Amino acid sequence: MAEPVQVRTWKGPSVQEIARLAGVGSATVDRVLNNRSGVREKTRARVLGALEKLRDENTGREIPVLIRLFCDSGETFNAAIAAAVSEVNRTLAGVDIQAAYVTTSEIDPLAFARRVEQEGSEADGVIVIAREHPSVNRAIRKLRMIDRPVICLTTDLPSSRRSAYIGNDQYAAGSVAALLIGNALPKESNSILIVMSAPFRCQQEREMGFRRVLRSDFPYLKIEERVISDERSDSTCDQLTRYFEANGHPAAIYNVAGGNRGVARALENAGKADEAVFVGHELSNHSRILLETGTMNYVISHDFGAELASAARWIKDNLHGVTTEPGHSQILVHTRYNCGL
Repeated sequence: MAEPVQVRTWKGPSVQEIARLAGVGSATVDRVLNNRSGVREKTRARVLGALEKLRDENTGREIPVLIRLFCDSGETFNAAIAAAVSEVNRTLAGVDIQAAYVTTSEIDPLAFARRVEQEGSEADGVIVIAREHPSVNRAIRKLRMIDRPVICLTTDLPSSRRSAYIGNDQYAAGSVAALLIGNALPKESNSILIVMSAPFRCQQEREMGFRRVLRSDFPYLKIEERVISDERSDSTCDQLTRYFEANGHPAAIYNVAGGNRGVARALENAGKADEAVFVGHELSNHSRILLETGTMNYVISHDFGAELASAARWIKDNLHGVTTEPGHSQILVHTRYNCGL
């Protein structure tokens, strides 16, 4: 807990500077600096982080480490990572993360890889969220050849020879999904549909873990097949609607990709939203609403901000000669009763 500070003798950054960086009001900063109540711990930590960052920058003790982040994902996940980047830039001293986002359905992997290589070579370190693709792996290997630390976040690219992976054990996350669905369905023969998108390793590992638990614990449940989406809600809804018309409605849907709103809309249009068990990934404003309305049963997620901060600290420490092997982040399971953001 911070010691009380009298604002009239404050010699550090101004209250207004701290408030602007932390994204809160001046009154909130005043309460934190004077150690008064009425401020959530998460907000208090954000204010104190902004204060530390401004102190470091204003005293000239440290030139911020420039980190380039490249994210290939759906629009909702990109937005979640962008929010995490803003949060880390506000609160983590000594780093400056500059991010580039590409939508999965619109990406040119070769152009994305060139950008990773070119812009990454100009940075102190690189964070990558991307699909498995030879050109992306090659770009990361080239960055490692010139000693740029590269972290794969959320989805791994081990063939790229990246420095480290930070994120969930995705195989375990898929196993959790299978357990949730298996326990939710009656102990009788039923069908499950898996929805995937581009060849992201995290999706492949989730599917493997999911299939393993079904085989071992719920052998009477069968996976019908996989529907490949582009992670856009409208097209995902159209694809599933056509699938339902041709094949009927599965007892459960496991979406390892994005586009949860499209899956939900297809179930609602078919009148099956209250019947089918629907499990997906990544807690966002959209998936939170789907949980609260009962369309989604479970969302498996992780702390985007904590993982990104961990990646930035890893790069910063690595530049100072400290190298560690990060552990997997905690797998979070959200229901309608614990889905507050």
